[in-house]
Amino acid sequence: MSNLYTPVSSLDRFNFGNGSLHDSSFGIFVTDESGLLQHLNEEAARILGFRNANDALEYSLHDFEMNTNCGLSDVFDNILAGENFKKTEHRCTNRLGHYAVLNISLGPFRDDGGGISGVMGTIWDVTESYQRKVKLEEADYVMSVISQVSEALASAAELNDVLRIILTGVTANQGLGFNRAFLLLINEEENMLEGKIAIGPNSSEEAHEIWSNLAGQHRTLLELLDDYWETEKNSGFPASSGIEDWKIDLNKPNFFAAVLESGSGIIVNDNVETSSESSKIFDHLQTESMAIVPIISKGRKLGIIAADNKITGKKITNTRLDLLQIFANNSAVAIEHSRLYDKVLERAKELEEINCQLANSQEQIIRAEKMSVIGELTSSIAHELRNPLMVIGGFANLMISSGDAGENAEYLNIILSETQRSESVLHQVLDFSRASRTSSREIKFNALVKEAYDYFQTKTKFRQKGIYLNLSEESAKVWGNPDQMLHVLLQFIHLTAEGMTDECKAKITTHFECNKVRLTIEYTGSQQARNNAKKIYDKIFGSSDGTQRMSLIVAGETIKYHGGNYGVENPTNQGPILFIELPAMKVSEDD
Repeated sequence: MSNLYTPVSSLDRFNFGNGSLHDSSFGIFVTDESGLLQHLNEEAARILGFRNANDALEYSLHDFEMNTNCGLSDVFDNILAGENFKKTEHRCTNRLGHYAVLNISLGPFRDDGGGISGVMGTIWDVTESYQRKVKLEEADYVMSVISQVSEALASAAELNDVLRIILTGVTANQGLGFNRAFLLLINEEENMLEGKIAIGPNSSEEAHEIWSNLAGQHRTLLELLDDYWETEKNSGFPASSGIEDWKIDLNKPNFFAAVLESGSGIIVNDNVETSSESSKIFDHLQTESMAIVPIISKGRKLGIIAADNKITGKKITNTRLDLLQIFANNSAVAIEHSRLYDKVLERAKELEEINCQLANSQEQIIRAEKMSVIGELTSSIAHELRNPLMVIGGFANLMISSGDAGENAEYLNIILSETQRSESVLHQVLDFSRASRTSSREIKFNALVKEAYDYFQTKTKFRQKGIYLNLSEESAKVWGNPDQMLHVLLQFIHLTAEGMTDECKAKITTHFECNKVRLTIEYTGSQQARNNAKKIYDKIFGSSDGTQRMSLIVAGETIKYHGGNYGVENPTNQGPILFIELPAMKVSEDD
């Protein structure tokens, strides 16, 4: 203790009445052994709730204890025994009910002989400095909350992440500490507020479980924000149901619209007269009081944040409303940045698609030039070979028909047969060359398949064999050269016919799947007949270098040129299935 409690020769030394202690900024007093005031200055009288020092005489410290509840009664006897007592920043009321924050120091008062004859004490009224301290601490706390939320938002780009971090900061006890929070954004096209996210418990039982878990984790706000999704999933703030279905018409009178119009937050109570729209909102939330603040960025209205204390019933103060508004102002920047980020991603995706289209166009041009060169080359070669083949075949036929073949008749027949087969290949090459001169356009795929099928049935020796059509009911289109594609279909149907016997039939099917047009040719009949067809396909699609292989190469290049694919599938216990896939065009409603 200070020298105030050292022995003194007389109370007159303190000059309570008109000395330095009379006008002191702190109160000083002396009591007898029972606790009754014997001497005090004017400041002590004021703090205790008296008009002057004389009115306070004979006032007991035990009565003072009843008002301040500072624990003096428990230590009074200890003070008389020589101990000291001190209480700092004790919030209390005086005998008149006036609130004050006091620093209290008490110790034994000794008489001239050194014996303890009472209690001597000082009381300081530190209410103003304490309130300034509280305001500074509150400001520091707010800055800390905003700083931590801003740090969490800096690493969040997705809008949903931004919104959840914002509301976690509003509802977390380490943040603004509201029980529940709701965030709605404006749909500018419809002039509606639409619910995006809500965080907070829906019942007192749920709140007790959540808050108990969080209290045991001892995490900072930044730690809570860093893993907010785990918090919500495991022990945090479950989203209130139905928020995504909220749609509030801003053209109708309601307090949300009023907040956005005024640009400032309000505290709304359910006992004030509200519009029918506002009443519906209160009924839905089942709350009695709610703070609502606008989210505005550079004059542009983005939405609102609403928060309440439904579970605890704690009164929402204007100070909390102001803090929520500060929070909303910082949120506006984060929301704008997130939307800008989404636009950048969308633009990047568009550019990526454009680049893919350019690459595809370039590849298409290269393929077109390649097909054109192939067409010109094959046409030139075919014409150059056709004339000598006709001469060879003509002479062989002339020698056979003249009867001069003799023992060479067999060889001449072989020459004639091979010449005719070579001319047949040249006819196919010339057909492909002529088809390459046709421009690309929309093709109704089913119609093209039907045309190829009819041509095959009427123009070839296989027209009596069993090839059946099973065309899809869907109207599918492809983009390409119709003559080239007709040539491809005829080649594949010819390949099919080569593998058929009286016991082995074939079915041509078309259908549409996954933005692709698919044609399949499937063998039916006995297992032995299908196995034979598989052997023929294995030979044709293998390393064979015969005329069929040549036709397949030309047909395959044509399919790839049109962006498609082809091949043979061999399902278990089935015959081979020949397939062609081509990219489908979008069918218009008129088709």
